[in-house]
Amino acid sequence: MKKKGTETNFIQDQKPDSTESQEVGLIDHNNHPKKFLLIVKKYANRWFIQAFSGMAQGLFVTLIAGTIIKQLGKLIQSTGTPAGISIGNGLNVIGSMASILMGAGIGAGIAKYLKCSNLTVLSCTVAGLIGAFSLSFIEGTWVNLATQTISIKSPGNPVGSYVCALIAAEVGNLVSGKTKLDILLVPLTVIFVSALSTFVAWPFIKFIDLIAKGIEISVAATPFFMGIVISTTMGLLLTLPTSSAAIWISIAAVSPNSDAMLIAGGAACVGCCAHMVGFAVSSFRENRWGGLIAQGLGTSMLQIPNLIKNPKILIPQIVASMIVGPLSTTVFMLRCNASGGGMGTSGFVGILGMIEASSGLIPVWQLTLGILLLAIVIPAIISFGVSELLRKVNWIKVNDMKLEI
Repeated sequence: MKKKGTETNFIQDQKPDSTESQEVGLIDHNNHPKKFLLIVKKYANRWFIQAFSGMAQGLFVTLIAGTIIKQLGKLIQSTGTPAGISIGNGLNVIGSMASILMGAGIGAGIAKYLKCSNLTVLSCTVAGLIGAFSLSFIEGTWVNLATQTISIKSPGNPVGSYVCALIAAEVGNLVSGKTKLDILLVPLTVIFVSALSTFVAWPFIKFIDLIAKGIEISVAATPFFMGIVISTTMGLLLTLPTSSAAIWISIAAVSPNSDAMLIAGGAACVGCCAHMVGFAVSSFRENRWGGLIAQGLGTSMLQIPNLIKNPKILIPQIVASMIVGPLSTTVFMLRCNASGGGMGTSGFVGILGMIEASSGLIPVWQLTLGILLLAIVIPAIISFGVSELLRKVNWIKVNDMKLEI
């Protein structure tokens, strides 16, 4: 009897455990959506924030740096002296070579920011370069690339570089370190995967093409409205943890010589200027001269920690960008090339881009006055005025825009 009672007690003792296990299972089941959201957040950050940051770095050291060198070469050539012409020609060649290596730079940048192995990073230089010419591979003209790449002065398509390098980097991560044949297996795998990835890149390239064509048509039809939209959007992309330079280059590269796209580039550039100059001036009392230079010539992205605490500090810059954008597209008709449209005053790349794209199309006085007013004076005045108003109504408090630099 004792044994039976013991067994009965044992069975009864197990019932709560059984119920508890069911509850645990239920809790785990309820946590599945949270786990899914965490996974989505993880890869969204990896593929769109980290990879885009790497893409931007790759663009800076190749296409953007090459563009600056070419602009310097043209300036030296304009002296008309034999030495000036010779030096200018040399700088143009160097700048063109740097620009053509855009895909390789993007590939290395993405792989580095995704924390791939050194061998994968180096292999992704090839992946990015292959991706830059994705359409040529798909359309069957790849056999001509070997003789045409250096002479055509075209860096290819950055969207293709991004897609192919991203896929190749992730596959390279899976392969790297698994065998003792990394030195052979990793580069071969990355290169073959990147070649296959050109077909994956194709729809993304075409999608960006559609966006670019839509911008062209819209700017030609309603320049005032599109000036507001483009300027405001690009200004926000500059300040948020995305790469405005990479995004605009991807769009503008579709029709780099279209006048409507160049005008859209002008609106994009002054929108970025509005955020950089705006934050530099409106936060001057907190950050003084160091903050003025860091944000005015560096990046307004430094304000991201403060934006998380108080998003209202964006309002002055948004207002400024909404004003300078339509002034650029309708009054001053400023143009900007692809590499400068998403840069603003950062390193004066956007300013140089506006000078290069607008020269000869509008009078010099109009270009000079437009750059001074839309890129510097108006953003500074409006951002400062609106921020002071918001300080008075306590939307912006002391040290809300303080930088830790």
